[in-house]
Amino acid sequence: MTEQLITDSGERGATTMENKNHPTLSAATLLFVYFAAMAAGMVELSVAAGYIAGAGATAPGLMVSGVVTLLAGLAFLAWSLWGLHRNSLVFARYALPALAAAGVAHLAVVASGISIQRSLDVSHFAALGLTLMALAGAGWLRRQRKTNDGGTHGQPRTGRLLAAAFGAAVVVATVATPGLAASMAGQHAVPHGEHSQGSNPALEQGHHH
Repeated sequence: MTEQLITDSGERGATTMENKNHPTLSAATLLFVYFAAMAAGMVELSVAAGYIAGAGATAPGLMVSGVVTLLAGLAFLAWSLWGLHRNSLVFARYALPALAAAGVAHLAVVASGISIQRSLDVSHFAALGLTLMALAGAGWLRRQRKTNDGGTHGQPRTGRLLAAAFGAAVVVATVATPGLAASMAGQHAVPHGEHSQGSNPALEQGHHH
């Protein structure tokens, strides 16, 4: 009777640990976190360009906002690239508070724009969404690492991981694209159909050497 209980307990313990370890889910979530952070960094840089080089850029407040946003964008890009290189959640102790602070800042800008100017700042709204995605995923990964190994000693399934990576890229791009397009850099971008219509006289019709 005792041996049966021990065996059953051991089986239940093994099953519980197996259920807790999700190597594929953890790897997919890690990719999602860094994809979102990378996209947020690019949106941050586009917003910073508007602050620094846009109309009224000489105002001290806008210059400070531009520099802070520029540094945040570079930090997000560096963090995501380093994390993808290490294939782990790096600097989580500092990254989570930084993501939370960036989210609060973007939320404040979006809320003030709606209440004062009666308009939605799409770039800040996109950056807010991407930041919250990265924050939620990083928070889940950190919690998994505290409670168990999160499947780090297991091998993720390649097919499922590729499908998850593709889905994460689509979701992140769906949020980031409108934000980049609404920024100053996006508004001044040359439309695809006009790239070949330059001022090079050799490309103009009717020109002969």
